[in-house]
Parts: sequence; C-alpha cells; structure tokens
Amino acid sequence: MSGLLEILILALPLLLTAGLAFLNFLVFFKNYRQKGEKTMLHIAFTFLLGTLIFVLLFIAVLLPQSFQLQLFLITNIVIWLLFLEVGNSYLSAFLNRSREIERYLLPVFGAAIGSAALVAIKPDIYLLEISLTVELLVYFLAIISLLYIFIRAIIRINSVLDQFEGEELKLLELTQLIFLLGTCCAAFTFITCFSWIVIKGVHNLSLDVVTWELIDWITYLNLPMYAGILLGALLRSLRINFEQIDVTTILNELDSPQE
Repeated sequence: MSGLLEILILALPLLLTAGLAFLNFLVFFKNYRQKGEKTMLHIAFTFLLGTLIFVLLFIAVLLPQSFQLQLFLITNIVIWLLFLEVGNSYLSAFLNRSREIERYLLPVFGAAIGSAALVAIKPDIYLLEISLTVELLVYFLAIISLLYIFIRAIIRINSVLDQFEGEELKLLELTQLIFLLGTCCAAFTFITCFSWIVIKGVHNLSLDVVTWELIDWITYLNLPMYAGILLGALLRSLRINFEQIDVTTILNELDSPQE
C-alpha cells in the first residue's frame, strides 16, 4: 500500500491533474453542445481520456506493487485511445486538406491499441522479448504519426491566423499552442517512459518513491508538466467567449484545400 510520500508526491498531484483534465473536458463538451461541431466533441473526448489516464495512475499508487503493472498496462491502452482521438480531431478539422498518407494514420493508432490490449490481457506471453520488440516498433510508428499530425496542424493553423481576430483568433492561438506543447510533451513522454521500461525492466516498475532512482524522477517530471499545461489551457479557454465564435466558419477556413 502507498505511504505518505506516495500520497504527497504522486496520489494528490495525480488527482489534481485528473481534475484539471476533467474541467477542460467540461469546457469543450459544453461548447460542443452549443455549437454541435464534431471536432469540439473529439477534443472534449481527448480531455476525458486524459482524465481516465490520471485516475488509473492514481489508483495504481494506492495499490500494492504486485498490482501496479496491470494498471500500467491498462493505462497504456487508454493512452493510445487518446492518441487515436487526437487523430480523429485532426481529420475532422482538416479532412479536405489532409494528404493521402494522413488518412491512413488512424490504423497505426489502431495497431498500437490492439498491441497494448494483447499485452494487458496476456502479459506473460506478450511481454516476451520478441513480442516486446514488435510492440515497441508499433508504438514508435504511432508516436511518429502523432508528431506528424501535431506539426501539420501547427502549420495549417498558422496559415489562417491572419484571417481572424478577437475571440476566434484567441481560440486558434490556444489550439496552436496546445499542438506545439503536445509535440514537445509527446516526444518527452515517449523517451522517458521508454527509457524507464528499458532501464528498470518491465516487471520492476514501481511507484514506491523510497526506491526511486534518477530515471524514476525524470519520468515523474511528466506529471507536473501535464498539470501545468492543463491548468494553462483551462485558464486561457475560460477567458475565451465561445458565444462570439463561429466554429463552422473557422473549420471551413481550416479545411480549405488551399495550403
């Protein structure tokens, strides 16, 4: 069971971060109900999946180490579901502008989800060395696909910024900033978590703070990083008057086939 250190350093921050993700979900889901735009729903659902990820990790902190690996494996499934939702958000906003290769990125995320599910169901079989190598290759392709989506979205939003002003410009700038930070965070998370698994070994992963080594603390930096981003996104979105925004016009401009 978790001790005081785990409660203070992990459990409470995870609960706070889950709350911030859920508040972001409420903001975008409320605006989806008002505007009825599917892209807003995909964005809202992304924040909801983020909430679930932090809740699962919060539960893992409270469980003995023998149960933590299974929670990590289940969380891994949700992470790739979140990335699939990011891909859905991208295609929903940029379908006409998307290149042929971009329309085939979602199956890559589907493969990562399937791989994560197999490992969670049968870890004793699929965590063997060969299977783990194949799984990591799938994850690598998926993270490269995600970074590609982020970068293309940043470029395409930047190309239309000068056509908007006021609240609509604020929303586009916030969206672009989230994609920019998402690019950096996804790369950092993949590198740190991959290093954590390789250095510690899959069956030696633990949330027992007393036994943490340098790689544990480096991986832990993901938590305050995401908490800060979610707080910033929430504060900026609350300053935007969505009632003055014509989401349909923005999406039509973003989805224009002209680069």
